[in-house]
Amino acid sequence: MEKYEVIKQEILKYPNELEYYPKVTNELITKAEDALNVKITGTYKQFLLDFGFLSFGGLEVFGIPHENILKQNEDCTNVVVNTLESREEINLQESLLVIHNFGNGELYCLDLSSNQPQVVAIWDEQPENDEYPPVTEIIAETFEDFLEEYTAMEIEEFDSL
Repeated sequence: MEKYEVIKQEILKYPNELEYYPKVTNELITKAEDALNVKITGTYKQFLLDFGFLSFGGLEVFGIPHENILKQNEDCTNVVVNTLESREEINLQESLLVIHNFGNGELYCLDLSSNQPQVVAIWDEQPENDEYPPVTEIIAETFEDFLEEYTAMEIEEFDSL
């Protein structure tokens, strides 16, 4: 997680571009895991503990934005709400957590089906025969790599202004 700590420190250098909820506890993560029937580990779990969720310039990474995580809410950065809605609406696989929604039909999901979760892209549409929506591409081999790449793009934009 050394790489993650460097990324975290870079993000924190831009407080005016940053919104997050650093009050997430292991108990809240357990509630989210129970609601989603998954086990959250590694860098994404540490991200939840450190940030809760992240709004950084134009980047939003879904997480646990407040203590009432199991209630339907208007906060579009809630991983529980977004994942449960996608499971219902498009038959999203249970091993996928929706961590970013572009609003154009493309979703970025954390794929928890292996020991090293990847960030993958799917399209937000109901596939034929109630199958799972297919993964269209691997965005990053790890959550850490995803966070590094996308926060670096935002930082580059901040620094060019």
